[in-house]
Amino acid sequence: MKKLVLILLALLPILSMAQEFDFAKTIGGNKIYFAILTTGGKQGPTVEVTFPHSEEQPWKGYTKPSGTLSIPETVTPDRSRAKDADPDDDDTTIYRVVSIRYNAFQGCDKITRLVLPPSIIRIEENAFAGCRKIANLVSQAPEPPRLGESSFLDVDINIPVRIPSGSFERYNQSLGWRIFTEMVEY
Repeated sequence: MKKLVLILLALLPILSMAQEFDFAKTIGGNKIYFAILTTGGKQGPTVEVTFPHSEEQPWKGYTKPSGTLSIPETVTPDRSRAKDADPDDDDTTIYRVVSIRYNAFQGCDKITRLVLPPSIIRIEENAFAGCRKIANLVSQAPEPPRLGESSFLDVDINIPVRIPSGSFERYNQSLGWRIFTEMVEY
């Protein structure tokens, strides 16, 4: 038993460097990483957008997204096409994208436009912190996604934020969203 504990303790640093995602997809020229949240239940299969590596250095060794970053509403893994994939792994599950994990795009300072699908219900702390070049934000969700206090830390609060028609009051009263000065319904 002692030997097993020692082995596990020795492996702990290696295990903590494991990837933080289950699969990735290239969408509009940007690689987006996803972690599976649920495989069933009331909402059906769901995923969150995450970062490609460890919490401490989420983009180390990876190309950060740039230009327009469009988060999809649904995504299919296509694991059978991955480099080290099992040829029998033909997962064709359609996952609903419901959240953006903390630090997911922190420091991705080449994103200029951000498009969020209507399925997003939560954007966690520092998800877009330091994305200073975002000049246009589109949220397609009629209900404002719940934000952490620092979800958009260092993003210009004077950028135009496009929101669905009839949702201005909800966004304007929502903690986090009301910091933006230019909400435009479409």
